[in-house]
Amino acid sequence: MQEVQLKATSQDKGRWLREPERELVPVTPAAESESPAGRLFAVLDLTADMGMVSAADIVHALGVPRPSAHRLIATLEKLGYLQRTPVRGKYAASSKLLRLSNRLMSSTAVYAPIKALLASLSQRTGEAHQIAVMARGEVEYFDVMERSTVTLHLQPGQRAPLYCTVSGAVFLAAMDDQTLEQYLSTGPWPALTPYSITEPSALRSRVQQVRARGYALTESEFVLGVIAGAVPVRNAEGRVVASLGLRSSNTRKTIEEVAELVPAMLTYANRIGKLL
Repeated sequence: MQEVQLKATSQDKGRWLREPERELVPVTPAAESESPAGRLFAVLDLTADMGMVSAADIVHALGVPRPSAHRLIATLEKLGYLQRTPVRGKYAASSKLLRLSNRLMSSTAVYAPIKALLASLSQRTGEAHQIAVMARGEVEYFDVMERSTVTLHLQPGQRAPLYCTVSGAVFLAAMDDQTLEQYLSTGPWPALTPYSITEPSALRSRVQQVRARGYALTESEFVLGVIAGAVPVRNAEGRVVASLGLRSSNTRKTIEEVAELVPAMLTYANRIGKLL
């Protein structure tokens, strides 16, 4: 597939953004007496929740002294599992860690029922579908179900911008207002097609629309001729952890016809969310 990439400057501006974060709940100081490996995994778990972390975040959430927090970060950075972000003192999951996560998910029992649900939905709609997550301010495709009729083919691990993709619209709508405004401040963005939303004010209006509807629709904004829809996938706490999307050609479907498939997509998104 031909993947349209953002210029490096635009990608770098957005990578520090994160999903709406959970409130940090300090644990008991017993965390300091855990094994070194246990503390490293605790930092990775915290990073997964917050999107990016600092030494102060680790001190507050894990109850370790500040020098220990810095050592944990330095170790994970040296191992290639954390990387610095443009925000001073903040670190995020590296591409190495994200690839490892995808490989682990692909080899676990969790993956099989998700794949089966995606295949079932594709058989029901007759269209291509994908599950995406937000990683370092970008859309990352976790799993895909292709159809020969679609012109945009995706691969697991492939990335795309937030501002001009249907899954990106879902993730932006899930952000709190402060985080959304931080993202909007990185615009305007390069147009990937003549129909790409590139201005922050226009993207803000799009996000408001997605929040009101509960789903997103786009046409020819990422790739010409591709019409798409996406719904949020929520975990047991109600937090948006992924998006479930649909891809079709605008010669096969109208945007109104894609909207008619949203109820089925919401049903499957709820089932997938229970597995995550």
